[in-house]
Amino acid sequence: MADVLRGIAPMDPTEALRRLQVLVQSEPDLRAVQDDYSVPPETLKWLGQLHAVTSQMKRAADEISLRAASDRLMRSRGRDGSGEIRAVLYRVLAAAELSAPASEQGAFIAAGNELDAYAAISKVLASAKQELLIVDPYMDGKALTDFMASAAEGVLLRVLADEASVKPTLAPAAEKWKAQFGTARPLEVRVAPARSLHDRLIVVDEGEAWSLTQSFKDFANRAPGAVMKADAETAVLKIAAYMDFWNNAGPL
Repeated sequence: MADVLRGIAPMDPTEALRRLQVLVQSEPDLRAVQDDYSVPPETLKWLGQLHAVTSQMKRAADEISLRAASDRLMRSRGRDGSGEIRAVLYRVLAAAELSAPASEQGAFIAAGNELDAYAAISKVLASAKQELLIVDPYMDGKALTDFMASAAEGVLLRVLADEASVKPTLAPAAEKWKAQFGTARPLEVRVAPARSLHDRLIVVDEGEAWSLTQSFKDFANRAPGAVMKADAETAVLKIAAYMDFWNNAGPL
């Protein structure tokens, strides 16, 4: 059986990247346990999927590390192993991104690498020709001052936050933006009903959707972050859903 498995070709890099992006976005609380102190079924399923992708990518060293960390997680009932599991997840994600076509790549940013975070997000923003929809439930003024000027002049910026979690720094930053740039860099800011937004998303020209694993205000500050391009089918669904949120949102 081992010889047969060794003969299987590695997973297609684009497919591996897509699967890992889903795993990053659906990562469970690895430290959570059930009432009987066992690991929840959804965590076991997630770990199984990560094991499968790591194996199909022929990442032997990461397979070994993941197996050992998963065993520790089970034995300790969530108290040990979670850090190494996340490290494996982001290592194989970074490897998949390097192997995938440039048009499909996002970016993995190690914790504390603020310049890399800026470069990754700015690259997506700068690709817009007409408009951007930027969704972040926890949007604050830092998103405008640190990132949004990367968009080209004339591109309409639509910023959508959540009424329950938008930060008070966003409103004055938006006013200063409008005073400085006027129609050269048009900006609209709206808030969706409380607790209705769950994604951090950048929609480019209503054609591409990019997911962020963390909010702009603390992206990759304390934990690794990723900027991931949604596949075409997922992008259509996300864009339709969040344009509907935008159309039904109120002014800041």
